[in-house]
Amino acid sequence: MRPSSVSTPPSRGDLAAISGLIRRENTSQEECLALMQKLTKPVYQHAEIFDEYCSLGQYIDVPFDVLVDYAADVHSLEEWTYSVRDLRHVGGGLYRGQEAIQPDTKIFIRADVQRGPDLATVVYPCAWDQGHDLWMRYYFTFIDALRTLRRPGTVALWTNCKHPYYDRDVTDVPQYITEGRSRTDRYWVGDIWPNFDAIHRIEIRNMKRIAEARFISGTEYSCREPHATR
Repeated sequence: MRPSSVSTPPSRGDLAAISGLIRRENTSQEECLALMQKLTKPVYQHAEIFDEYCSLGQYIDVPFDVLVDYAADVHSLEEWTYSVRDLRHVGGGLYRGQEAIQPDTKIFIRADVQRGPDLATVVYPCAWDQGHDLWMRYYFTFIDALRTLRRPGTVALWTNCKHPYYDRDVTDVPQYITEGRSRTDRYWVGDIWPNFDAIHRIEIRNMKRIAEARFISGTEYSCREPHATR
C-alpha cells in the first residue's frame, strides 16, 4: 500500500515553553499591530539593512527558461558583472578568470544549477586568489513571474551572506586569506562589503538590460565561446 501523502499535525506542546514566540495564541491582534508599528521605522541605519546579508530583487521581462539558461552559463558573468572577465575552464566545472576591479587578482568560480518548472537556483561559489575553497557564494533564485506577479517574465532574487573571511577583525583564518588581506596593492574584497548592495544593483540591472535587449531583438543568447583548458 502506498503511504498517505497527508501528514499528521504535531502536538506542538513545546511551543508554550519557547521564549519570545509571537503567535495568535499568546499575543492579541492589537499587541501584534503595535509591535509591527514599532518594528517599522521611517529611517534605518545602514547596518540594520546591510549587515550579515545582502539581498535584492529585480523583475526581468524575459521568459523564465530563457533567463535561467543565460544565468546558468558561467560565461554570462563576463557580460553582466562589472569586472569578472576572461574565464577559462580549469577542470571539474571550475573556471579561473580575472577580477578586473583589482590589479593582478584571479577569481575562481563555477555555476551550480538546480531547476524546476517555475523556480530555479543558480549559485556561483567563488573566491579570489585560489580555487580550493570557494567561500564567496552568490545565490540567485529565478521565479516565473506569471505565478507571482501575474505578468510574463522572471523575478530574479540575489542574496549574499557575510562569510567571516570578509571581515578583517576575524583573525582565525587560513593562510591564503591572511595573504590576500595583507596585499598593499589592492583592497580586500571584504573592505567593500558595505557597498555590496550598490554594486549588485548595478550588476543585476546589467543582467536585466542585456537579457531584455537580446530577447526583444531575437539575438542568440549563448555567450559561450571556445576556451582552452589548462
